[in-house]
Amino acid sequence: DNGVNQTFVDDFTCSTATSFGADDNEQRWGLGATDNFICFPKSGAGFQGVSGITLQANSGNNTRIGTFSHYNNAIAGARPGEPPSSPTALRLLITMTSPQLSQNFVTAFPLSFIETPNLASSSACDPSIQRTDKPCDDRFSFDAFSPSESFVSDNVRYTLIVTGFISDNSTTPLRQFVTKEGTVSRASVYAQIVTYCVEPECGANEVFVPAPTCGCECALTNKTCQTVFHGVETAVDDPTCSCGCIKDPNSCNATNPDIGEFNADSCSCGCNLTNFDCKKENPLYSVKFGGLPCKCVCNPQKYIECASQNRFFEPTGEKCLCACVATDEVCKETYGKNYRVNKDKCSCFVPGPYTGLTDGQIAGIVVASVLGPLLLLLIMAIIAGVVFYLIWTGVIPGVWGYKIEQGAFGAGGNSSLYQSPWQSNSNV
Repeated sequence: DNGVNQTFVDDFTCSTATSFGADDNEQRWGLGATDNFICFPKSGAGFQGVSGITLQANSGNNTRIGTFSHYNNAIAGARPGEPPSSPTALRLLITMTSPQLSQNFVTAFPLSFIETPNLASSSACDPSIQRTDKPCDDRFSFDAFSPSESFVSDNVRYTLIVTGFISDNSTTPLRQFVTKEGTVSRASVYAQIVTYCVEPECGANEVFVPAPTCGCECALTNKTCQTVFHGVETAVDDPTCSCGCIKDPNSCNATNPDIGEFNADSCSCGCNLTNFDCKKENPLYSVKFGGLPCKCVCNPQKYIECASQNRFFEPTGEKCLCACVATDEVCKETYGKNYRVNKDKCSCFVPGPYTGLTDGQIAGIVVASVLGPLLLLLIMAIIAGVVFYLIWTGVIPGVWGYKIEQGAFGAGGNSSLYQSPWQSNSNV
């Protein structure tokens, strides 16, 4: 795919079939000894895919997907002012089908190509390319792994990655393929399949489960349903992932004929309201689920959503917003007589003694009462030491005297006021 002297031909036309079989597609370039030849002695490249292979996703194993061939023939160089006689880049377009998947893998595999001049000896060839004894080798290469156009099937994204060439009995895919002048060189092309989960938008009450499931699963349980609806005879309805009524319709009249007929919308006996009636009042309303009083409330689905936030949240108001319904009585009934409600967290707790101080707070007070006086004494001792040091060094004045020699007073030294005992006093 280079736009330079390119001719796409079928391998059978060029008669290049060997034990490897015919190329699926070829590309030829350059001018050989005779312009009348369609293919030979032009240079070119071809690719033959394989079938019946198994690629295991994310295995880290490279799998052969085809054979790349280079027909390295001597071609004439371009005349001055003419375009190059050979390409510098090609694109290998690979399509791989799989009966297990709904789409095909399609990858445009970019290749850089260096067509070297044929010099007098191999020692004069580019040492970074030359591998054989015949001048001069050519080279195909690519800069990085080439991922295909990925696609998603059943929440899994599939990507085909071409990992490189393997030739000369090697076992490691390489990013370079060096070919000998005047020969047909072939290298196997290897690839891997990489997959990862794509998280879909799960429905109400569903959670995403990663690989190998890679899908949404219902998070409700029968216990959840009965807890949210305060023991109403409910169970999970798997197709809809919602709480459905499992109350026996015949139990209403059989238990008490005066209580009324069974109402599937409320999962109770004797309620005359229907969900249709409630939705006329408010689109978010439905019949209260389970027992009397028979009234219109927020949709049961909203009760489950609120309960997932915390046990003590229920929908309220015309917009059915989740609100805390915990009270002291609810906490006592749920956990025990010593529990009280914490409105800030919509939870229940046991108040500690002494205005609710926790054991940790009480322990902190006890420790502080013991360490406080000791810490104060330590601080006072440090301050006293600093003051003593400053006075001793003369930084600040203090009660620290020196002997005064009489001669230092000059004339004043003759006064009887400055005689003994000052004359002989020592440092105080």
